[in-house]
Amino acid sequence: MRFVALTLLLGSGSVLADPHPGAGGAPFTVRDENPLLAGFGLPTAMPSHVAEGWAAGMDIFWGSTALLQDRDGEVLLVDAETREARVTLQRPISDRFAWQVQLPYRYTGGGNLDSFIDSWHDFFGLAEGVRPLLPDDQLNIIYVRDGARRLDIRSSANGLADIQAALGYRMHASAESALMAWLSVKLPTGDADKLTGSGATDVSLLLSGLHRLNERWSVFGQGAATWLGDGDLLADQQRSVVWSGMAGVSVQTWRGLSLKAQIDAHTAAYDSDLDFLNEAVVLTVGGDYRFASGWRLDLGVSEDLAVEHSPDVVFLLSLKQSW
Repeated sequence: MRFVALTLLLGSGSVLADPHPGAGGAPFTVRDENPLLAGFGLPTAMPSHVAEGWAAGMDIFWGSTALLQDRDGEVLLVDAETREARVTLQRPISDRFAWQVQLPYRYTGGGNLDSFIDSWHDFFGLAEGVRPLLPDDQLNIIYVRDGARRLDIRSSANGLADIQAALGYRMHASAESALMAWLSVKLPTGDADKLTGSGATDVSLLLSGLHRLNERWSVFGQGAATWLGDGDLLADQQRSVVWSGMAGVSVQTWRGLSLKAQIDAHTAAYDSDLDFLNEAVVLTVGGDYRFASGWRLDLGVSEDLAVEHSPDVVFLLSLKQSW
């Protein structure tokens, strides 16, 4: 897949961190929760504008994957549940610059979502794939290439994942639109054996933008390039650059409630013919509610638009506040 750069409609003018604090428009801070990619520094959706003071958030992701892929000497079995909690802190340095730090904690194991996912697929008439053939709530990640077993993970593990630190530069801000450039560095604080890190430092450059069409409708997008360091997971198959992007739309429906839909995509991080080790396209739908106190609650669900290129389903919950 070749990622097509996002084009953002941006107004003119200058000022301001958040033109309409009560309005919707902020994207879901999601990314591909593939357990074999989670240790890489692929960026989440980054802000296109920042609050004038401190901002903090907690994002929780709960995903499930069950697949068996076999092609040209490669065999991959992934039967896993992933959970990630990510704390984000953010603050401006000046009227143009801001910093952000993300502290993630990640679990990969058997979990207990399998029966629920089976019911979910039945209710919506979705294909179950290999799920009926696999035991419930067990962890199996096995990868064989050219007769050699490259991965064999059957024990649950959790721990602090790779920390990401970012520096942002406000390129544009007006009452209708905003654009920021970010430099993000992912540090090897996790453990590749536990799938909480890659064992390497990754660097991303990205642009994040938002445009408010009117009082209710907003569109947003992001484009990024990530340079991957020499990691410990399938090191001889790892690529050096991954391109990623996001585009979405938000509509404010009632009081502080906004509904949102966004698509996230990235190119392959590994040299492989298997779908799960290749590019991915993920759809996230849901919404957010902004309370009078300033707290914002996001609820959503992500599905793999490119089937079996990413987890079957990921549920997300986020809580954010600025002061």
